[in-house]
Amino acid sequence: MTDTSTLPGPRSPEQVRRARNQRRIGLGVLVLFVLAGALGTFGTRTGESTSSGGGYTVTVTHPTVSRPGHAIRYEVEVKRPGGFDGPIKMRFSSAYFDLFDENSFGPAAESETTTGAYDVYEFAPPPGDTFVVSSDTRVEPARQRGERGEVSVLDDAGRPVVTVTYRTRIFP
Repeated sequence: MTDTSTLPGPRSPEQVRRARNQRRIGLGVLVLFVLAGALGTFGTRTGESTSSGGGYTVTVTHPTVSRPGHAIRYEVEVKRPGGFDGPIKMRFSSAYFDLFDENSFGPAAESETTTGAYDVYEFAPPPGDTFVVSSDTRVEPARQRGERGEVSVLDDAGRPVVTVTYRTRIFP
């Protein structure tokens, strides 16, 4: 009877060094990934985008980076020196809000409609020269891609007076 070994043959010192170095590099990458996670690199980040025009300044506080299931901060602040002389009409890109499970959106609009690409809201004018709309929401758990967003203040004819664009990236 002949013995047949399934063990591989002896490796050269060069092969041993190369395998050891590959393991060290792999372990180093893994350590960097774990450290980045521990430092919050992969968590939610919030940013602001601002635009002015037609007497309005619009600032949108939005997530720039988030992950599925994370709660996010979304707020739109509209400023108009001297206050608002009538209802405030705003439109929001519909596709952007498909990113989220919306819990609340306030203040409540007096009217709302959709054009398909945009959700259009009309709000009662606030006292003073600042109006704020905010949403309590979180990123959809199954969402794996981000989206571009857009908010506009509209004139009486429904044309944009000022528009702010922004983007949210979603990491798994």
